Amino acid sequence: MRKKTLFALVLTIMFLLTPSVFAYQLSPLNVTYDPTGSNSQKVYTIINDSDSPIAIELKAVKRNIDLDGQEYLEDASNYFQIQPAKTIIKPQSSQLIRVQYRGPKAITKEQSFRIISEQIPFSSGASQQEKGQMINFLFVYSTSAYVKPSRIIEKVEASISETSEGKLEIIFENTGSVHQMLNDLKVTIKGDSGAQYTLTDDEMGDIKGANLLCSSKLRIIIPRPDVLSASDNLSVDFSYNYRYSS
Repeated sequence: MRKKTLFALVLTIMFLLTPSVFAYQLSPLNVTYDPTGSNSQKVYTIINDSDSPIAIELKAVKRNIDLDGQEYLEDASNYFQIQPAKTIIKPQSSQLIRVQYRGPKAITKEQSFRIISEQIPFSSGASQQEKGQMINFLFVYSTSAYVKPSRIIEKVEASISETSEGKLEIIFENTGSVHQMLNDLKVTIKGDSGAQYTLTDDEMGDIKGANLLCSSKLRIIIPRPDVLSASDNLSVDFSYNYRYSS
């Protein structure tokens, strides 16, 4: 299943079945950095709204997606300075985290990252251990972070071909300089005989509303519709509803 990027992913891992759950909040969840200047640094806020202290560790990773929309991450510790990268936050209190972009300054195409905040195992003392009051759930916030290019170009291209199994493969490629959200995506295949076929939501699957990162590709593979069985030369018309805003 394709990972969505419009919101933070909150993963919950159970360790002990005890009554307490130590949760926290992180903001902002979506940030755009400039490669230089004052806007190359951002401040995140972590709020511990529980009655127990929590331990947090933060890291930066670079985002990539494959043709089928699966996201894979790479270490990006050399691109960002995070202060503090590890912290213990007292109950009912907050902590400011300063994140500074330290990567290349000449950016012609948007760079996509995640700033990940992970709750790590922590015991607040023997008295609570005796009561079984240890962290039961670890929460991970995976936020979106982009580094803005020098020039904003919004451009997505689509091509269509036939696979060796006789199916149709439509590839969307982001040839612009910033990411594009394929919101309200509509796709129509046209044949040289004048026939055409509009894909259903089920046929588009998770690509509808997907985040097409800069210089990335996503694909749809469907059986050839009967209405296009006599068409040799196929083309794709598509539209979506998104305008880049930093």
